Amino acid sequence: MDICEFFKRVTGLTPTEDQERFLRALTDTAQPKLAASCGRQTGKSLCSAVAVLWWVFEYPEVVDVLLMSTMDSYVYDHIEKLFHRNEDLLNEVVAEGVSGLVPLRGFQVKKGSRVHVRGATNKQVRGLGVDIAIIDEAAEIPDLMLTTALGNLRGQISKYVMLSTPHKTGLFTDIITNPKKFGFNIFMWSALKCSWQTEELLKSKKAMMSSQQYKMEVLGQILSSEERALFSTKHLDLCIYETISKENAPHSTIEAGIDWGFDPASTVLCITERIFNRRRVLDIKGWLKKPIEEIAPEIAKILEAYNVTLVKADARPTAYKHHVEKYTKIPIYYIEGNMHKDAMLSQLQRKIRQHTLEISQGELTLITQLRKYRKGQTGGDDYADALALSCYEPAEPLESRPTPTVIF
Repeated sequence: MDICEFFKRVTGLTPTEDQERFLRALTDTAQPKLAASCGRQTGKSLCSAVAVLWWVFEYPEVVDVLLMSTMDSYVYDHIEKLFHRNEDLLNEVVAEGVSGLVPLRGFQVKKGSRVHVRGATNKQVRGLGVDIAIIDEAAEIPDLMLTTALGNLRGQISKYVMLSTPHKTGLFTDIITNPKKFGFNIFMWSALKCSWQTEELLKSKKAMMSSQQYKMEVLGQILSSEERALFSTKHLDLCIYETISKENAPHSTIEAGIDWGFDPASTVLCITERIFNRRRVLDIKGWLKKPIEEIAPEIAKILEAYNVTLVKADARPTAYKHHVEKYTKIPIYYIEGNMHKDAMLSQLQRKIRQHTLEISQGELTLITQLRKYRKGQTGGDDYADALALSCYEPAEPLESRPTPTVIF
């Protein structure tokens, strides 16, 4: 049976033009590698579920299909629902270990074709030979497991399918960005073209989501390098702890970073403990719409309380220099942001990627700014910049005393 007719039969629905193209590609042996980068709730998982059933019940030869996902497979969830709607198909299933009428971890049909449902772990996937591999929420899966699943393919069909919204960096996003390099056929469509997404719902998403989130999750489009968050969410999540306190480890030092601001930005002071290559955020405090003359004594008091040994402050604006020094003898080094910003951000990015930065989950403003941080942004970065200053380790060591500054 034609795949689009099969779709209508098992779902009771009519596929959109985008879904029709994807369905035909899913069942075309001449298209071995496919990637669908679409908005959420646009029917890509449903199409894949129908295609799995088509391969299992309509294709004349016996096939093995792998469904791999991080947790629950949305494709298999659709298959379960379709079985309940099509008892004639369910009657062809022969398998043990069922939940209700539908097998828990895959199934086999009377003619011998099998569907294997696996988590994205080496133990579950490696060694399983299949004709077709469908990777659900591919952007969430480590690159190593994506290539591991590719290695499971065998035989003449050897079909590899990736489904996701393009919301993270990694191999999936690389493939969508440069499909010719990897030999993939790409399918992209947005929620705007789906009749089950109401106008009111789409308006709410537009109003409530950031422009980047809307572009990824509704339009299904990849963010440009300028739009993409600098710090990986999955790595940042591993830097967040329930609580953070001073470790007082041997050879540890307390350092601070100050990002000056008045309106609309805040002046922000960030205190970190340096323990070899690790950094612990001990405190971060912001002052909004407060003149430097008013907050300088308070900043000095906090520096003294934490026994800070080194302070790195933004050199701009020059009018903010040397106010805090009136109340403390702790040395303050002024960093020219234009000259050092890229190096500061690269070092912070590396610490997050290597999970050598530790932040309390209570530092919501800092965490939010880090999640949204993009190079070149002109606001909403004061907490992140103060952290970058505090963690900064210049290629050339700072002198024992701050260099005198002449202000014209």
